[in-house]
Amino acid sequence: MRSKFKWIFTLLLALTMQFSFAQEKTITGVVTDANGPLPGVNVVVKGTQRGVSSGFDGKYSIKAKEGETIVFSFMGMREVSKVVGASNVMNTVMQSDAKQIGDVVIVGFAKQEKKKMIQSVATVGSDKIKDVPVASVQDVLQGQTSGVQVVSSSGVIGSAPVVKVRGVASITAGARPLYVVDGVPLNDVNLTSSQGGQALNPIADINPADIESMSVLKDAAATSIYGSRGANGVILITTKMGKRNQDAKVTVGFTTSFTNYTDAMKMMNASQYKEYNAKFPQALINSGVAIDDIGETNFDWLNAVSRTGVSMGSDVSVSGGSEKTTYFVGGSYAKQSGFIIGNGLEKSAGRLNINTEANSWLKVGMNLGVTTSKMDRVASENSVNAPFTSAFLQEPYISPYDSNGNFQRTGFVANVVAIEALNINDLITNRITGNVFADFKLFKPLTYRVEFGLDRSAIEEFRREKNINQSGGSASDYQAVQQKTIFTNTLNFNKKLAEKINLNALVGFTAENTEVRDINVAGSVFASDDFLNVTSAVIKSTTENTNAQSRLNGYFSRLNLDYDSKYLLEASFRRDGSSRFGSNNRFGNFWAVGAAWNIANENFLKDSKYITELKLKGNVGVTGNDRIGDYVWRERVNGGTYPNYNETSGLALYRFSNPDLKWEKSKSVDLGLSLGMFSDRVKIAVDVYRKITSDLLLNKLLSTADNDGVRTYLVNAGRMENKGLDLDFNFDILRNSKLKWTTNLNFNFNRNKILELNSDASVDAQGNKFIGGSTYQRAIEGYSANTFYLVPYLGVNKETGNAEWLDINGNPTTVYSTANRRIVGDANPDFTGGWSNNLKYENFDLSTLVNFSYGNDIFIDGLRFVDRSIYAYNHREVVGNVWQNPGDDAFTPNPKSSTFRTVQNASTRQLKDGSFARLKNVTLGYNFPMAKFGKSFVSSVRIYATAQNLYTLKSKELQGIDPEVSNSISAGIQGETFFTAPQTKTFLFGTRLTF
Repeated sequence: MRSKFKWIFTLLLALTMQFSFAQEKTITGVVTDANGPLPGVNVVVKGTQRGVSSGFDGKYSIKAKEGETIVFSFMGMREVSKVVGASNVMNTVMQSDAKQIGDVVIVGFAKQEKKKMIQSVATVGSDKIKDVPVASVQDVLQGQTSGVQVVSSSGVIGSAPVVKVRGVASITAGARPLYVVDGVPLNDVNLTSSQGGQALNPIADINPADIESMSVLKDAAATSIYGSRGANGVILITTKMGKRNQDAKVTVGFTTSFTNYTDAMKMMNASQYKEYNAKFPQALINSGVAIDDIGETNFDWLNAVSRTGVSMGSDVSVSGGSEKTTYFVGGSYAKQSGFIIGNGLEKSAGRLNINTEANSWLKVGMNLGVTTSKMDRVASENSVNAPFTSAFLQEPYISPYDSNGNFQRTGFVANVVAIEALNINDLITNRITGNVFADFKLFKPLTYRVEFGLDRSAIEEFRREKNINQSGGSASDYQAVQQKTIFTNTLNFNKKLAEKINLNALVGFTAENTEVRDINVAGSVFASDDFLNVTSAVIKSTTENTNAQSRLNGYFSRLNLDYDSKYLLEASFRRDGSSRFGSNNRFGNFWAVGAAWNIANENFLKDSKYITELKLKGNVGVTGNDRIGDYVWRERVNGGTYPNYNETSGLALYRFSNPDLKWEKSKSVDLGLSLGMFSDRVKIAVDVYRKITSDLLLNKLLSTADNDGVRTYLVNAGRMENKGLDLDFNFDILRNSKLKWTTNLNFNFNRNKILELNSDASVDAQGNKFIGGSTYQRAIEGYSANTFYLVPYLGVNKETGNAEWLDINGNPTTVYSTANRRIVGDANPDFTGGWSNNLKYENFDLSTLVNFSYGNDIFIDGLRFVDRSIYAYNHREVVGNVWQNPGDDAFTPNPKSSTFRTVQNASTRQLKDGSFARLKNVTLGYNFPMAKFGKSFVSSVRIYATAQNLYTLKSKELQGIDPEVSNSISAGIQGETFFTAPQTKTFLFGTRLTF
């Protein structure tokens, strides 16, 4: 009995020891691929919630038991499974999987594998975003991909860039692309006064550190699913999310940057200014100023209105996930001071993204972003209250201070030093964007998704102008709320019909409601500068009060058919109904069909050692544009008192109704070729396209207009064409364990042309039909939408010293009033593009970006003032080059000539070649080899330095003038600037830690 008990005891002891051997132990190893260590690989113990990610050096550490299986997974790589044995070391080599959905691209309402795409879509990932100091999120796209032109309106903080996707698609209606964040189309109605281009930027409130990717949909196959809003292109932004079975990863980033202006004109100082007026007294005629009134004590106005801007930012995020739930939580804070006095921004933002599988048939989630900001604004760049404008116009002998050191008035050109020191011009913005959704697996091939989205902005724009520049002072308080709600339902059917045939079908319905409410109260004449509120003003008024609403309902569908990954077909259809259009044309149909042939998957190329991708694709489709504002098709009246009727109060007709108003529709054709060679180390993409926009919208001015109201109504006026070529070249030049070098070069060649204008268009002196535009440019039939229409300036005649222009007969004339305006240039470039390089040597990395534009003209309106010969404002130094003797090659005409007083009039004298190439970004980074420091709770540390706008190659005639700015954010008025603040030259230092 005792021996039997001993046997049982021995067995139990052995089992206990065996159990102890099966306890968890720490498994370590390195994950590599053909190029070396592979960071970010998901390492998960199968069937558990234990998971980690490999570090920057490819190393990982995880607890597991003998007999358990560890799964290694990484996008674009074949999944690897290994069983834990006696060893505590498990190194893994991962191999590329061409068949895996590695290059996944976000498209409308879906994700698609890049090699199976028919659409033309460009994607920029988070690796291109994280280290770049951008003034706006759109700047990330600058120079990165073909067919997307980004022009920053100014270097002022808060300025909105102009983004054009394959040219200008509209003139009167909105021409910027639709922005969609995590499936929610954003508001794009500007609520503010747009000072200095500081319009409401639809995506200004998104923290770049929260962005996972940006996809630009360029052709009809990609954008038709958005129907009435797809004509100008669509930019999809996807924010970050954690990964399944990943321990909480904490990322913290800190940045400090210093900014200044890139360039400035050379202006006369006080002694040069007095010498010029003394030498050429004709400049003072009729000015009321004697030469003795001009002092010689110089004040540097440019130095007074500029400074070294200092900005600091920080962000923190936590991401991770379990077997069924993933999450991302982020927060950021930034405080910026611009290089212009009085210009700054303080912004806080937070984000919460979460997805969870409630059970086997239900997945729910939420994406939520919250932002609050306060911006200190400056006046618009064609105003004498704008710092840079005033600095160039102000006479150099005038000081902002009197003899006692107090601020003084400086005449017509405002004392901007006093303005920025005393006045208040604040914009406060609070914004919430996001969505909640539920995905239902109805049965295996069919899923149903219901989603509610929201974009709500509340702004307050408060201004208080003190007595220094306006007697009694003034104040205004503008408040507005804009809210868009969107309810979306989709059904998705995904089934393998046969061994080689896959079908995916999508149908959906969306209902959007947008409401805008605003009110503006103003007052003037304050008893004291200490009083700030409008209620303290002697004179009070309500200048604006709006309540507007618009609705959009859409039914959409898309069908994808894939045969053996070789032959691809796609068709989409959408029908939209919008309250913005007349009752006779409220609904519009939009569609696209396309096909692609993956030649590389054919048997005769499948085993090729050289060609890894060869695809032909093509599509045709129709998209629309509904950016015309609310109620524009309806009759409008304005109320007030009318001088023509003895100041009687009443209503006057402002705009006639037009129930026949139609959508602007764009029909496009796109043909493309994608080629990948040598394991995709060489990749080339070529796309040719043609897009014709019909039923162009025009605000027609009626001849019956009188002093009681401008009587206009919106009409459909003609057709416009954009056609061109996109080229993208990607080269993986070096790829070894220590040194890697990739480069990208892209071009877009686009030609814009007004094909036809109907009888509603105006007619110029040469009989050309035209619409829209500005004082200096027009959309002319047979020419581009941004054609410059100016008097040709021939220069100063070397023999006579007279300024000469071209008259109607093409002959030189010295009488400006007899000169004739004609077509002289185009604001649209012949081509644009970018060149980026990424190098990595061991733990160091270097990236560069050059963007360029060629063949575009720009009109510098401010030169009409600083290049004038007569007394009024300060002059550029070049004005001192005055004709005095026959043979002189002069800038300024003979002082005794009548043209001395008229040479400043608008002409091609102010029109310059806007071509440029700019070293946009240079970033040098270092990633610390954490493995050498032993065990630490810190998994990675990165430090980096970035320089932006280091050098610009441009024409000599643009000395001191930035070619990459614009007075207007409207695509219909481009290539014009006054003294718009130039781009910032930025030096940024940052660090990023991961725990």
